[in-house]
Amino acid sequence: MILNKDADDSNLETALKESKAYANRGYKLSNDAVKLLKNTIQTVSSKIEGDIFSLEHSNINDSDIAKGLANQLRSIKYSFEQMPQHLDTDLKILSKANFSITLFGRTMAGKSTMMEILTHGNGGSIGKGAQRTTRDVRTYSYKNMTVTDVPGIAAFEGEEDETVAFEAAKKSDLILFLLTDDAPQASEAECLNKILRLGKPVICIINAKVNIDVGTSFKMFSRDIEKKMKLERLEAIKAQFVDFGVQYGQSWNNLRFVYVHLKSAYLAQQPNCKEHSEDLQRISRFDYLEKVIVEEVVKNGRFYKLKSFTDVVIVPIIDAFESLCKQSSENSEQGSVLVLKRKKLKKWTDDFREDSQKRIDVFIKSLVGELKREVASFAEDNYDNSNADTKWKAVLDKHHIESRVSELLKELANECETELREICREINFELKFSYTNFTDKSIKMPFIFDGKRAWNWATILTSGGLMIASLFVSGPIGWIGVAVGFVGWLGSFLFSDREEKIRDARRKLENKLYSYLDNMGKKLTTNMNKVLNDELINKRLEPTIVALDETINSVFTLSEIQWNFSKSLNGKLAEMNKMVVTEALAYTGYEGLEWHISNVARIPGNAIMILLEIGKRFPDDTRRDLSYLLKEQVWFVFNTNNPISILSQAIGKGCQKEDIRIQYINDQPRIAHIATLDELDSKTLNRMRLAQQLTELLIMK
Repeated sequence: MILNKDADDSNLETALKESKAYANRGYKLSNDAVKLLKNTIQTVSSKIEGDIFSLEHSNINDSDIAKGLANQLRSIKYSFEQMPQHLDTDLKILSKANFSITLFGRTMAGKSTMMEILTHGNGGSIGKGAQRTTRDVRTYSYKNMTVTDVPGIAAFEGEEDETVAFEAAKKSDLILFLLTDDAPQASEAECLNKILRLGKPVICIINAKVNIDVGTSFKMFSRDIEKKMKLERLEAIKAQFVDFGVQYGQSWNNLRFVYVHLKSAYLAQQPNCKEHSEDLQRISRFDYLEKVIVEEVVKNGRFYKLKSFTDVVIVPIIDAFESLCKQSSENSEQGSVLVLKRKKLKKWTDDFREDSQKRIDVFIKSLVGELKREVASFAEDNYDNSNADTKWKAVLDKHHIESRVSELLKELANECETELREICREINFELKFSYTNFTDKSIKMPFIFDGKRAWNWATILTSGGLMIASLFVSGPIGWIGVAVGFVGWLGSFLFSDREEKIRDARRKLENKLYSYLDNMGKKLTTNMNKVLNDELINKRLEPTIVALDETINSVFTLSEIQWNFSKSLNGKLAEMNKMVVTEALAYTGYEGLEWHISNVARIPGNAIMILLEIGKRFPDDTRRDLSYLLKEQVWFVFNTNNPISILSQAIGKGCQKEDIRIQYINDQPRIAHIATLDELDSKTLNRMRLAQQLTELLIMK
């Protein structure tokens, strides 16, 4: 292959000059978007500040719930107030940079060798990656472009290195991703996925690892290289690596791959290999790699430069939007769990009150009946006994009234405690089952509902304080005896028949005891119901219901705030996505087609979804050229103004219309429930992410 380097270099110089104008345009567009975003965040922050004030001065009894919600709101407010500042910083750094290329690769993949080739170095840095001397970012100039060599990825204890590497990638316009010809590694694929999610165009380079020892003949070395560089072999390695993209819901078939032997290209530059320099350069295929890099910059570098500015803003906004949607969805789901448990506990409380009252009534009737059956014989033996009250107390003691009353109340208390324990156990289990711990690098928000609190609500009171029978079962028996004595004395003057006097005295004592027992039954019923209501219903069950109500309100309030905030961010996101597509259409020669677009959803580096009005169409070559330029799949959806229809189109064959249910809140479509969510593959889940942007519906199972 004959390469016209002079022409390539001339075209590159022109492209780099033009890219500066695109950089200025990208900076202005992105900076304007950040200003609008800042205004949106300030408006939302003011609203959140008001919500925090209202919360802290509310009548919520459980201060922990109020604090939990207030802390989440403060976390949201602080996190998003920082976003425009970080974006301003990134944009300013980008505005000062030349066209930038970042070289990625795992330790010992050949990054240092490539740097030596591009800079015509003496090899001083080669082989030092194993000693982790490349932790710091290094930059050098190549054809008036800035090449950044970052720490090796997927290294042992290399998290800090990877953070440094990805920060450099964020500010890059093109990525060179260096692989080796041994088995592709999952860690490398994960790294590439992260790079693609930044929206970066990537050229993959597979470096054949063939070493040359002192004394090895060039003929032997050349033969080994030719064997390693066979196209069929390298294409098979490429296919293995491309297959990793499926697990991320991406197609990596359109990635550009170049096969090289970097060691040969490096040796070709060394004085002691001058004899074989041309052959080494030929078998290294490094000239072709340079041609691919230059052609990519010449053809698309201007747009890549503009896109670097827009994507450095779009990517964190998408993350923030999806984070808020996810948390709003989780809070809504957990609020629904609590609502069901609250309904269950309320119904159980109502049933428990009714059933307990019946059991108390039956118990009192049975107890009074037992005592009344003793009245006749007691009156027979004690109608003229001045110590009748003591005797009657002995009768009461024999029936163990206090312990039996206490036993029933304790039984009710235990049932109450058991139900609360069970409800709280269910709450803890279901919340733990439904809640996925959220660990986003930029926005960390504490979960509002601590499952342990439910247990505390159920155990704030002990089972004591229920031995209350002694307050009313030992009544004023003394007056009965006095009355009997008085009647006996008075009767001696009024009655001549002694038997008549005895019957009258016994009958009066019986009536007094019956009346006493009826009153005692009423008092016991009143007091036992008072204990039921005051100690069990009002102090245990109702406070738990109230606490659940407060938590439910708090969770749904937070979900509402997160949802409204996500809508505000999504509005800005849609504006920027449409701006990128408009610029891409103009760049590819399809200016004007943007007027057919109603909305645009995008996952940088993965896919873009364009909402068209019914009857509008994009030519097939437009889709193809957009996909090549953006390095993203391009899908179209038609605006039917029906959320289920749009969702079904957007998500595709992986989800049927009958699997989608829209939940309305305050007469507005708010949540899309998809029954088969757990069964969707990675590609369909990515389409679902785009659908969420288009519809602004929280998508959950």
